[in-house]
Amino acid sequence: MFQGRIDVQQAGVIGQSFGGYTALALAGAEINRDQLQQDCPPEDSFNLSLLLQCQANNLPQRLPRLRDNRIKAVMAINPFNSSIFGQESLANINLPVMIVSGSADTVTPALFEQIRPFTWLTTPDRFLLLLRGGTHFSTIGTSEGAALDLPPEVIGPDPTIARRYTSAFSVAFFQTYLANQPNYRPYLSAAYANRISQTPLPLQLVRSITPDQLAASLRGTFDRPVSLPSRD
Repeated sequence: MFQGRIDVQQAGVIGQSFGGYTALALAGAEINRDQLQQDCPPEDSFNLSLLLQCQANNLPQRLPRLRDNRIKAVMAINPFNSSIFGQESLANINLPVMIVSGSADTVTPALFEQIRPFTWLTTPDRFLLLLRGGTHFSTIGTSEGAALDLPPEVIGPDPTIARRYTSAFSVAFFQTYLANQPNYRPYLSAAYANRISQTPLPLQLVRSITPDQLAASLRGTFDRPVSLPSRD
């Protein structure tokens, strides 16, 4: 049925949470044992995801390389990666990467697990999509018949908007970098993000941010939502 219609050598990956980690691993990031030894056991009570990342210290000493050369672009939603990969490993990714983050994510906090790691990426085709007020579950929401019925406070405001954002940007991202359709590239911009941004879940997209800009943007983030300078 699909013979000749799917190019398995030109594939993209979308992953959320653990799946976001998997997407980055398939793109070339490897477990960084030195970083894990430095960060574990966690002393930072603000980042619960470190409890999961530190479990990687129990893995066998010889680890397989998960990089898959068929993968040409990845979209990681609410990933954890600050310690299990660290700056050195994330800098090895040379594929287009889009990271999606929610400023109210308490499972994989935006500052520690998406915004700061985004500054470690060296690939020229990198994007950070920030949902202000989004939680760890905003982009997945709830599904009928789900085993776990999450309260609205955990899901965050209007998950249908969050899913609309991820649908729009995943199409533009993969059409640009997998299907080689340059007419989709203008949609990968701060201007387009601002155009489709809606309350109560405002949207920002940035292409790059310097350490000084990051520091300035994060002053007072424990008192107000994270806000980054919009740059294409």
